[in-house]
Amino acid sequence: MSTAVAPAVRARRRATADFAIAGGGAVVYGSTVLFSRVVAKNGLGPVTALVVRFGIAGILLLCVLAARRRPLLPPEGERVRAVSLGFLYVCESTCFFLALEHGTAGAVTLLFYVYPAVVTAVELLLRAIAPQRSVFAAITLSTAGAVGVAVGGGSVSIAPVGIAFAMGSVACFTCYALASARLLHRTDALTAAAWTAIGATVGMLVVGVASGQLRALGPSLPPLLANGVATATAFTLFFVAIGRLGASRTSVVMTLEAVSAVVLTAIFLGEAVQPLEALGGVAVLAGAAIASFAGRRRGEIADTP
Repeated sequence: MSTAVAPAVRARRRATADFAIAGGGAVVYGSTVLFSRVVAKNGLGPVTALVVRFGIAGILLLCVLAARRRPLLPPEGERVRAVSLGFLYVCESTCFFLALEHGTAGAVTLLFYVYPAVVTAVELLLRAIAPQRSVFAAITLSTAGAVGVAVGGGSVSIAPVGIAFAMGSVACFTCYALASARLLHRTDALTAAAWTAIGATVGMLVVGVASGQLRALGPSLPPLLANGVATATAFTLFFVAIGRLGASRTSVVMTLEAVSAVVLTAIFLGEAVQPLEALGGVAVLAGAAIASFAGRRRGEIADTP
């Protein structure tokens, strides 16, 4: 009998460890929102902030790849694509950062989590997935929840311009998700994440030099360093979790990112969430979870702003 029990116990322990890895990744992703909000409140601006954040993350991810003996470069034919996707990703991150300058971290993050439903809706229009009741439920919940988040906290939580930037971030990430699923068929997921970060760094560095927007880091140096390390850690945990849990279950667990971002900013920055805003957030996250389970043809994508 003990022989029969032992495998079941090991399976439970492995499942617990797998979900702990995914949950840890979600919490670390949430911490990146906290660090970004601190930098945004310092008034550093998105150009310098994103150059430092993604530069550190890209270097650390290459180190992780080397340590795990995984490919440092995408296969031939996909290298330019991987770097180019970094330029698209930086558009998403810039909009997210600008939204944080005009709204609390909780409001911005909850609005951002409309993206699974938006991606699902676009795939529905492209006929990449079949119409299902769960798909329409996800879209309805996320849309209603986004309205609740937008109006629930008033201008104190997020200003209209912040809502616009948050929705711009969702639009950019939707394009990034769909493009990465179609353009990087043979690239290792973690390798793609590393070169996305490097591409984002190069793109923002060019913008910063051309526009003269690069600034001294000053008091933003500690949160920027922490943000870069957290970004690399979150990417790594996310892709380890995908390998062990699969994309759908990992995506559902990753909705804890929004919860952890709200909790962390409430603790460290005193940014509270209003009741209607919280209710809208629950609807958004429920929509995200349903969208993650909906049958769809999608590649593995990185999830964090």
